[in-house]
Amino acid sequence: MDKYQYIKSQLAKTNKKNDENYVVTRIWNKIDNLNVKFVTQQYIRREHGYALTDMYFPQLGLHIEINEAHHQKQQKEDKIRESDIVSVTNHEIIVIDVTKGIQHIHQQIDRIVLSIHEKIQQMGSTFIPWDIEKEMSPNTYIQKGYIQVNDNVAFRTTADACNCFGHQYKGFQQAGTKHPYREDVTLWFPKLYPNDGWDNSISTDELIIREKSMNPLEVKKHMEQHIFGPIHKRIVFASVKDNLGKKMYRFKGEFQLDVEQSWTENCLVWKRIADRVQTYMPKPKGL
Repeated sequence: MDKYQYIKSQLAKTNKKNDENYVVTRIWNKIDNLNVKFVTQQYIRREHGYALTDMYFPQLGLHIEINEAHHQKQQKEDKIRESDIVSVTNHEIIVIDVTKGIQHIHQQIDRIVLSIHEKIQQMGSTFIPWDIEKEMSPNTYIQKGYIQVNDNVAFRTTADACNCFGHQYKGFQQAGTKHPYREDVTLWFPKLYPNDGWDNSISTDELIIREKSMNPLEVKKHMEQHIFGPIHKRIVFASVKDNLGKKMYRFKGEFQLDVEQSWTENCLVWKRIADRVQTYMPKPKGL
């Protein structure tokens, strides 16, 4: 994926929301700087549930929220939501009101664009230009020392994901492998939808994964294998397709098997215990 493809995929997520599409597209075009990365519909975990912000600039820690007419009836809820997001992320939120006509919308957008340019200038050498190749390289996260959900990390291959944790794979085709440094953890690359005999799913807030065989004769055997096995933690990279149909593996966090809930639901229930995990240098061969 190059920047042009990435930008198109982000804008495409707003296609069915006219106000959001207009504002996001105008902000991006007026910024006119390919060193700046933006994300639409950025997932934010809250204490009770989650939120999606309309536009997010990760290099600047800035979120844009676009308030349409229906927000006038939920101002209290919006304030609580914004407070939750700031509390969790320590980021700034700017709200655009699209109910007062196009001139007012343009004035708000112009102020935001000016603020973004000023922030970049103030950051000086601490502003790291957007490099999509580095963003998809395991070395970037090895050097960083961690990988986290809010960074929207997705790799082209499972080998790239594995190599963030000490492996040195050139190619890798399996659905999972051992963690080179943590004996109680596996790396898992599931399709989180019904596929190839599996009925896997992830909850809307992405905190729970359910894993179940579609073969009734295999369900109990599969459950017992993992429940009575030694490893109850998984670092998950879900198999997904981008807006252009290309397969990628997106980081979803570290999950732990809930044994009691698994027996109750008659499937393996994995609950997220961390949205940030440590990365590792390549493990020397023979160790």
